Amino acid sequence: MFGEDASVAGVHRFTGKEAIVVDKRTNRRKRVRRTFVFFLVVLLAGLAVLHVFFPLSYVFTVLKYRGPDFTDIHRFESRTIAASASPSEWDVSIEPRIATIAETHPDLDDFDVFLDETETSAFLVVHDGRLVEERYLLGHGRESLQNSFSISKSIMSAAVGVAIDRGAFRRDAPITEHLPELGRRDERFARITVAHLLDMQSGIRYSSEISFPIINCDDPLIYYHPDLESVVLERTEIESAPGTFEYNNYNPALIGLILRRATGAPVGSYLEREIWQELGAAAAGWTVDDRGFERMESGFHARGRDLARFGLLYLEAGRVAGRQVVPEEWVTASTTLADAVELDRYNGRAWVYNAGWWIVPRPEGRPDFCAIGRFGQFIYVSPQHEAVFVRTGPGRGDWGDYDWTAFFYFVAERL
Repeated sequence: MFGEDASVAGVHRFTGKEAIVVDKRTNRRKRVRRTFVFFLVVLLAGLAVLHVFFPLSYVFTVLKYRGPDFTDIHRFESRTIAASASPSEWDVSIEPRIATIAETHPDLDDFDVFLDETETSAFLVVHDGRLVEERYLLGHGRESLQNSFSISKSIMSAAVGVAIDRGAFRRDAPITEHLPELGRRDERFARITVAHLLDMQSGIRYSSEISFPIINCDDPLIYYHPDLESVVLERTEIESAPGTFEYNNYNPALIGLILRRATGAPVGSYLEREIWQELGAAAAGWTVDDRGFERMESGFHARGRDLARFGLLYLEAGRVAGRQVVPEEWVTASTTLADAVELDRYNGRAWVYNAGWWIVPRPEGRPDFCAIGRFGQFIYVSPQHEAVFVRTGPGRGDWGDYDWTAFFYFVAERL
């Protein structure tokens, strides 16, 4: 045995050069392992520190999705808003002239191509109480739920108007009457009223800018955090005295908390009971966080037809089939201007914001008003032309808010 050739016995004696190569490979593997362990420790330590300030589920969600998407109504859990026990049917009278009118617009040649190129999922027109146009694209149909994003603020406003009329709270009440935690943290919160929140004049700091490390930015916090109540009660800060307009997605969440505490019901359930059942609408929904609180600034979703019902509700001064559902005084105050305005001050875009609605002055007569959501979601109401427009979709093409609202008005004038 001992006298056999080593190679025959399956043993290889390394030369000096081979041994050096093996040592280098071994050392390289050790360095890789040490580097991996180091970064793993740093990562775990970083996550441990982050977890003190942010739930890890929130961190992972932000890093995974980065920003909102039209399909988010299928990503998040939702509170169901039940269909009306007495559903009503639309008076439908589809008019080909809607497309004909649209195609006389200077920036539009073919209506079907236009809807396709602007990523429109639903386009509806109501005129004189009749549904005169109804189109669905991108695989959507009449029963498809459409994401509304910030149209949610206008839906919420209607529920607030009903609650105030029922005596649940006052429009001019300091928010600390219902959210005392804020006053204990900073007494300046007592200067903010419910009206300030509704009109985006709270003075609470908010920025839509996204910067590193992303997770501590306001937009992701109010959109992705699993406990939105804790965000607005513990993270909000006063930036200025109330009274100056600044669009702020913390405001509707604070209103939602007040509405929930004052009525004793989740916002979606209150909307269902007081408004949605009265509309004769089909089932809708409102996305919620992990604790069941609605994403007040963006989570409402419904069929295109039922978004149109809501626009018609406001066109009819809060009435449905003669029944007063939302107080007329609330609808009027939310959708008209207290004082006359000079149109050249607005140049078509710097509109007035009242209680969740954008008011668009027109050369003559009552101004138009609209609910607008991210990516080009619209409920547009033209009282002087008895018209309601609904447009939804995952994108808007090259058309901004001014372009779309000018287009709606262009068609409404010619109906």
